[in-house]
Amino acid sequence: MISPELLRRFPFFANLTEQQLASLAMIGEEVEFPAGQLVVEECQETDALYLLTEGTADIFFTIHDDKTNTTRHFAVGEITAGDPFGISALIEPYEHSSSVKAQTDCRAIKLDAVQLRELVEHDPALAKVLLKQIVKAALDRLNNTRIQLAAAWA
Repeated sequence: MISPELLRRFPFFANLTEQQLASLAMIGEEVEFPAGQLVVEECQETDALYLLTEGTADIFFTIHDDKTNTTRHFAVGEITAGDPFGISALIEPYEHSSSVKAQTDCRAIKLDAVQLRELVEHDPALAKVLLKQIVKAALDRLNNTRIQLAAAWA
């Protein structure tokens, strides 16, 4: 459990009511990741929605070439304080679409995915606010990936 005050500090949670903040705080915890730690791995089940509170992390994709038996990692973005990750916690099939690795020592708010889905199932207003924020984050990341792809082809 965390304090609703901690959530209130971040724009991601700005449009929530006091009751909604209290409900999220009940399922939340603060977690830490040392620099270099793989925090989430693509194609794995999403166990939580995270909001980075301190530090920086990289978003990347892993491509395995069966012909050469090599694996390459492609950085496609960066997460900084106030940014969510593990956004697939509310989007079926509830699997990470990318990996996240701590670039520096990091702290984050962790909201358990199963409990979060139960909360939004019973509170459509909460679902609406959180999904708006998640879609915004996803579109920002998609745009960053498009820019990198365009630069690679230039």
